[in-house]
Amino acid sequence: MIKNNTFSIIEHQAFSKEDLKEIFKEKAERFYKELEDFAKNNENLLGFKNKNTLKAKNYVGIIQTKSGVLEILPKCTNLDSYKKEDSSSNHDKEKLKRCYELDNISKNNDFYEKDFKFNPKNLLINILKTLKNSPFKKSQISSLQSSKMPLFEIFITMFLDEFDSVYKKGLMRSYVDYEDNRAFLKGKLLFSEHIKQNLVHKEKFFTSCDEFVLDIAPNRLIKSTLNFLKSKTNINKFRLIKSLQMLDEVEFSKNYEKDFSYKISRHFDYYENLLLWCKIFLKNESFMPYHGKNEAFALLFSMEKIFEDYVAYMLKKANPNKNIKTQSSGKYLISKNDEKCFMLKPDLYIENEMILDTKWKIPDSDEDKKQGIAQSDLYQMFAYACKFKIYDIKLVYPLCEKTQDLQRKIAEKFFIFKASEHLYFKEQGQKDIKVQVCFAPLPF
Repeated sequence: MIKNNTFSIIEHQAFSKEDLKEIFKEKAERFYKELEDFAKNNENLLGFKNKNTLKAKNYVGIIQTKSGVLEILPKCTNLDSYKKEDSSSNHDKEKLKRCYELDNISKNNDFYEKDFKFNPKNLLINILKTLKNSPFKKSQISSLQSSKMPLFEIFITMFLDEFDSVYKKGLMRSYVDYEDNRAFLKGKLLFSEHIKQNLVHKEKFFTSCDEFVLDIAPNRLIKSTLNFLKSKTNINKFRLIKSLQMLDEVEFSKNYEKDFSYKISRHFDYYENLLLWCKIFLKNESFMPYHGKNEAFALLFSMEKIFEDYVAYMLKKANPNKNIKTQSSGKYLISKNDEKCFMLKPDLYIENEMILDTKWKIPDSDEDKKQGIAQSDLYQMFAYACKFKIYDIKLVYPLCEKTQDLQRKIAEKFFIFKASEHLYFKEQGQKDIKVQVCFAPLPF
């Protein structure tokens, strides 16, 4: 799917120079070459299928070069299957929350109605809004707005919305000591410098005084970010120019590192989110670090990681009385010469009750007997069960257009490990381990 100077694909999709020609025309070759250069330096983010074809990995977001933007969306649906004209978010938030209650997590039958519209862009934005310590969490952008814009323009809009919010609350000013040769006496007269400068000009005064100014580090960073984005957008260009005018008194930042180290008082903590955006755009601090020339800008997210974070967020929200730990460590698989090796870190752990491991995969629905579960995942679950002494294990996959049929086939079925024949369980005479496949509904 193509829009403006943006080419959209889904995770793991391959594309060639020919695919870019519909919109980029004579620029297609140049854009493809720029993406090739990016891929050579970042094969973990964008790879080669063969000599003439690039292939996305399991990262979503945008890669912008001089000639265009590559937009990579979650693989939950085929891009052709969702309609742009009516693709606003259509999930019931309360119903979604109930699905993450521990008693309901393995049910979720028919969560999506027959005509439900699976919009991967809405999904990505809604998941990003739940991430901790990210600038997305306070975004008020609607799904109707986001469905009509390229992903990069959505990120710019989020930044500008945050700037508007800060501006309404009040831009930060600070007292700064200025030395100047003035036509009037203001502040403290610097006598030795005054003699040097004004031996002839008796009408002037070289003084030092504190001035309450806008030109301070955080505002310089904001202005530099606005200027950086001005050349990268058409949709938001007017808003960016208008915002730059609001900071007319402010200089551009000349030292990002120094300006980002500026300590903000608690009275201006509403600047925090805006400066997170500045850091992403100015320092190329993507959520996935990348290498290469400055001409490319990337904002990419590991879908495995953000899916895990989203499931954790929803489980904690739906089960406030449960102590749900993420990436709980402290257990090791083996010990060698009194040194522990191979740390075990389940994605989600509820003490003495349950382990949940998230898998951002579309299981193979043809393998009914195995229910699409990889053998390596079962080995991993068995190790967790033995070391954490837990009998209830759940593998959590995304519930989306591509997994609905499989979810209906295996609803409330589970695997049984004959745990009473093994290790700790044999000694204790305890019950068997139950491994269940669950499907987590997503916020389309």
